[in-house]
Amino acid sequence: MRAWRALVLWGITATSLAAQSPSLTHTIPSAVAPGKTTALTLVGDNLAGATEIWTSFRAHTAIVSASDASGSSSRLICDVSVSEDVPRGIGAIRVATTNGISNLLLVSIDDLSTLSKCGTNKTVQGAQLLSLPIAVDGAAEELGFDYYQFDAAAGQRVNVDIVAHRLGSALDPVVRLLDANGRELAYCDDDPGAYADARVTHRFTAAGKCVIEVRDIRYQGGSKHRYRLRVGDFSQVPLRLLPINEPGFRPASLSPLVERAEVEPNDTPATALPISAPVVIAGTFAQNRDRDFYEFEVQKGQRLVFAGRTRSLGSPCDLYLELRKADDSLVAEANVTGADEGAITNRFNEAGTYRLLVEELNRQGGPDFKYRLEIRPHPPGFALSVETDKFEASAGGTFDVKVECARREYDGPITLSVLGGGSGLALSDSVIPAKTNSVQMKLALPPDLPAGRILHFVLVGRAQTGESSYETQATTMPAIRKLFPQMLYPPLELDGLVALGIKPGQKAESTAASAGAQK
Repeated sequence: MRAWRALVLWGITATSLAAQSPSLTHTIPSAVAPGKTTALTLVGDNLAGATEIWTSFRAHTAIVSASDASGSSSRLICDVSVSEDVPRGIGAIRVATTNGISNLLLVSIDDLSTLSKCGTNKTVQGAQLLSLPIAVDGAAEELGFDYYQFDAAAGQRVNVDIVAHRLGSALDPVVRLLDANGRELAYCDDDPGAYADARVTHRFTAAGKCVIEVRDIRYQGGSKHRYRLRVGDFSQVPLRLLPINEPGFRPASLSPLVERAEVEPNDTPATALPISAPVVIAGTFAQNRDRDFYEFEVQKGQRLVFAGRTRSLGSPCDLYLELRKADDSLVAEANVTGADEGAITNRFNEAGTYRLLVEELNRQGGPDFKYRLEIRPHPPGFALSVETDKFEASAGGTFDVKVECARREYDGPITLSVLGGGSGLALSDSVIPAKTNSVQMKLALPPDLPAGRILHFVLVGRAQTGESSYETQATTMPAIRKLFPQMLYPPLELDGLVALGIKPGQKAESTAASAGAQK
């Protein structure tokens, strides 16, 4: 009897250990190429038995091998065929097994060929030789430097771009460009248009050998301090997370409004561009000391939000906003030390004509100094959030989702629902009661869902606020910030997308445990 019990416990324990969710740390290479098939190795843990690979961009994926040559479950080899029309940028990838789904991992979408760091390039004399254009995948080592060299022609322009922070890496890179005599040609710590990453551009006046030096600003290193070094003559465009290729999905933090382009001249109150809310304006500070004025009408008691985006879009500028009356008296101004990217929320006590002044905080300008300004009503309502961006449950089983609510002049009930791939889920406890700020909602899965699938859904809250209805989508930004703690501006494009991994039904799990016991 004791032996039988021990066998049963061993079977249950073995099943439990084998049923751990997959996880991802990085890919080899760190990029996939548009219009091509890339042999991609996913590195992590518990990747054996992979059933599906999801990408946020348009691509076809095929699993080649669910383990490496040694049989380890820490590597998964797959082919990723990216659509030719996918632009250069950042994408996300996730893996499913019958035991659950992995974390999101960011990858680069890049047409440059990729090399791996040789590992012996720790001195200028041992610098790794590059033939441009090229990209190199590497990882900084503690207290260490990485060196690369190439031959430059007279008049040649070379761009050096270290993609690390933008991929969620812990590396805070510093790059130096040196000539054959060790003289510094260019230096960069943080590039304003690349978050905490480093980029330099240099045109060579004479032919000769050039050396690239890479290190962490704090001299830290390790497996979490990975980078992709891009070298060549290419435009330094922002590398943003591309729109999510999920039918019907709209990020919770991004407006569905159509953008309207700024029209010059609008740099004086007399030439202010007439607008009406709601609207999203796409503007540019074309030169130093450029400023943009916008004019609009409001009703008494109306409340509007003016919210800018710059750095999170890869723009180097910082916004300063002023709200003024028609007589030019100041109504409100943005807090330049706040966590947002330039914002004002204001209730108008008087009807009439108002103007919004938008300028770069340091009065800088140029073709890259772009901004996005959203102006929208701010009626009574609420905001919803969840603390995780992924759940796992067995077919025919249930899982709980805690939904938090931040109310805004509305204390009534809020009805929750799911849209997207979770439309077949049955909901219970799906109403946030009046005057409460959270609910533990239960979702039940159909029994016929195959194990190993990934479903995606969004959570939506609806309520009747006075004579009008109010609807909003739950944000997953708390989870995204935990997932990418190094990123100053986590990708808003992922906000609101919830993944659900389908595990075997309870009957299948019981059978597996019994089989383990019988052995």
